Amino acid sequence: MKYLMIFLFSFFLISCAAPSEPEFKKLENVKFGSLSVIKPYSVTLNADAIFHNPNVLGANITEMNFDVYINDQKTTKINQDISAKMSPNSDFSLPIKCKIPLKEVFKDFKFKDILKEKVLRYKLDGYLKIGLGNVELKVPVTFEDEESFGL
Repeated sequence: MKYLMIFLFSFFLISCAAPSEPEFKKLENVKFGSLSVIKPYSVTLNADAIFHNPNVLGANITEMNFDVYINDQKTTKINQDISAKMSPNSDFSLPIKCKIPLKEVFKDFKFKDILKEKVLRYKLDGYLKIGLGNVELKVPVTFEDEESFGL
């Protein structure tokens, strides 16, 4: 009986801990699709967003909603209804597709700087909507990083 009480107490202690938000790790399989040559010029970005679920519980992901900032400017919004599983204590992948306006990305571009290395800062700020049984929760996700590129 003593061990049963210890087990139940431990179970309650673990289950009462607040869940951690999924951690954005990286983008993989980044591919630029169609280029719109009609104003406003844009490019379609397809990628797999890799997240890590640090929690002991899995869940179903039903929606992804992010504002995308490039060089501190809000450039686009990703709002996708999805159906994906988030396994406990593991990485998971979500497909992303969005249009990025080229005017915002290359706002400060000057032709004389074509050979210089440029730094592109980006940020995803939003939430994943996850379902746990009959309950849906919005889990906040924020990620910032930068990429260097040049000729």
